[in-house]
Amino acid sequence: MIETIMLIVVIFVLSGVFWYSFFYQKEKKLLNRLQQMLDCAINGELERTEISEEKYSALENSMKQYIDSSFLAKKNQQEQKEVIQKLISDIAHQTLTPISNLKIYGEILSEVSNENQEEISTILEQTEKLDFLIQSLVKLSRMESGIIAVHSENTTIKQMLESIQQQFNVKVREKNITLSLCDTDLHVRCDSKWTVEALGNIVDNAIKYTACGGNVQIKVEQYSFFVKIDIIDDGIGIEKEEIPKIFGRFYRSLSVADQPGVGIGLFLAREIIQAQKGYIKVTSKRGKGSTFSVFLPIAKKE
Repeated sequence: MIETIMLIVVIFVLSGVFWYSFFYQKEKKLLNRLQQMLDCAINGELERTEISEEKYSALENSMKQYIDSSFLAKKNQQEQKEVIQKLISDIAHQTLTPISNLKIYGEILSEVSNENQEEISTILEQTEKLDFLIQSLVKLSRMESGIIAVHSENTTIKQMLESIQQQFNVKVREKNITLSLCDTDLHVRCDSKWTVEALGNIVDNAIKYTACGGNVQIKVEQYSFFVKIDIIDDGIGIEKEEIPKIFGRFYRSLSVADQPGVGIGLFLAREIIQAQKGYIKVTSKRGKGSTFSVFLPIAKKE
């Protein structure tokens, strides 16, 4: 009797071990196949094999359908992006001559005629605005498509700041604004040309929204992995709820609607800095000014 019970128990245990091993191996095989599919999808090498509708293949089949649809959506998105980029480039090329002509004829009218000077100035101002918008869109389009890429290298901050000061000498004199630069020998890892463009866009805003006789400062501070470049102004400031929106493409606050601009400078600045593995933080108080802190990777030791 005892021997029979023991035999039954042994048979039951062995049967359990067998079925556990069978289902474990089947589950392991399915997980391995799913992992292979994901690895192939990540590498862009997903095999287009037919998968059965068996019980244990249902999840695998759903995964394949999802990956296929993701690839299709990504392909469609890329095609639409390329169409838009080509359209922007075509528009920029086709408008280059008309915009140049508008500038030339507007300047000629301003010089030879003493009448309608206000209207002529408005035409020239709007032409400059249109030219800036188109050029900014072209830069964004080329950067997003990879035609223009940032090439980071060890760069001196002092040299970039001197370039920015030279760029805005006329504007600060016109508004009697003091542009103060710190003396620094720190180096960062960045593309100097594109970084000057990004910092210049921020400085341009600081000058634009600071009253005549105001101050704009640029300070530099070193951290463990980043160098922080602070652009500080005592201008009109930004409402707290608007800070997350200011880097949006074409976003412009109603409070600055009377100022020239198209709302693309900060968007481009953020894209450039992020492309170099950096980031931007903003602190501001309405009526008290703003501080834009640009963090760039510290230069590698050679």
